[in-house]
Amino acid sequence: MLLRKMHLPLYLLLLVAWIPKAIFCQEQPATEDQSPQANCGLAYGKIRLANSEFARRLLKLLVSENPHKNVFFSPVSIATAFAMLSLGAKTATLTNLLEGLSFNLTELQEREIHKGFQDLVQLLNTTEGKGQLESGNGLFINDQLEPLQTFLDDVKNLYAAEVFTTNFRDSEYAKKQINDYVDKKTHGKIPELIKHLDPTTVMVLINHIFFKGNWETSFNSTLTELQDFYVDKNTTVQVPMMMKREKLYYHRDDDVFSSMVILPYEGKALLILILPDEDKLEQALDAIIAQRETSSPRFTEKRKVTIYLPRISISTTYDLEQLLPKIGIRDVFTDDADLTGISTQFKLQVSKVLHKAALQVNENGTVAAAVTDIEVQRNIVAPPVTMKFNRPFFMVLWDTNIHHPLFLGKIVEPTAKY
Repeated sequence: MLLRKMHLPLYLLLLVAWIPKAIFCQEQPATEDQSPQANCGLAYGKIRLANSEFARRLLKLLVSENPHKNVFFSPVSIATAFAMLSLGAKTATLTNLLEGLSFNLTELQEREIHKGFQDLVQLLNTTEGKGQLESGNGLFINDQLEPLQTFLDDVKNLYAAEVFTTNFRDSEYAKKQINDYVDKKTHGKIPELIKHLDPTTVMVLINHIFFKGNWETSFNSTLTELQDFYVDKNTTVQVPMMMKREKLYYHRDDDVFSSMVILPYEGKALLILILPDEDKLEQALDAIIAQRETSSPRFTEKRKVTIYLPRISISTTYDLEQLLPKIGIRDVFTDDADLTGISTQFKLQVSKVLHKAALQVNENGTVAAAVTDIEVQRNIVAPPVTMKFNRPFFMVLWDTNIHHPLFLGKIVEPTAKY
């Protein structure tokens, strides 16, 4: 019997709706290097280092492919989606996919990897009433495809995926069904993920992340004013520049040619801002990537920091099927792809990987508060610091619950959308 060749588009969806209110919330340095097992459970701890390696490799790739553009993405979203896809991969395709995600298969068994992601899925949806972090997976399957029951059971049980049946032959109907799902999951921030859907599609896999964090103490909007942002030596744009003077965790790292500051959110998230020295952007990135783990530095002291931070409103779109083969994920995109763990009815391969991200940072939702604290201690005074983010910089949205970045970014132009 001849096998009809079909394509399996895999869509990776990311949204972060970021409307911060606060600047400082914790007395303990939120970036102390705690054991991931202590924070997250043994299963997740086994995959965290591989996820960090994958995040570092993908950051280097996206920056090199977009040297003059903003870069903003979720390594957690992409890794989770491909790990879920690997449930349907077999033979060399499975090995290539997991190794492309930076897993050492001589040290870690496949079932341990999926148990780790099962932990991660649960942790990403654990909230303590502060902030908003939602993540999930959706699987849209053609009504003529007969997926294996083991595959359906695994995506539901391990990845908490919602599974829907649709008619991809009616591409407009299927497109609306998927876009409505995305619109709901992203709280209206991405109303139209898919603009065109090939009627030969048999499955669409979606991973989404939605984050909304609040500052405990807001930037004062009356201090925001238009200032120059130096995109490069030849380009300057005017941006609304926020300003705040606060005692914050600050770190100077000469090894990466950068100064860093933490802006914590309520709950378990914090923002690490990394300002490379002038004309040291590329050297700083190379040094950051060369570190053996994408981890937060040890911030050991608070300093009085005057921080100038632009409002940010950006969006990014990546067609990753053209990029991921450059870091080793190849087989699923070729005619030799073995995805028989999904279905043996048709020969399947991945034809599309779409990753979309949006980011907003502003002063909305101001909370006014005052407190008087009189303490007597040994007086070791560090000089005040001024950090002005008026040139390209890096940012890490870090979740202390999973001890891993939710999002990584390089901000080149704070208002660009593409």
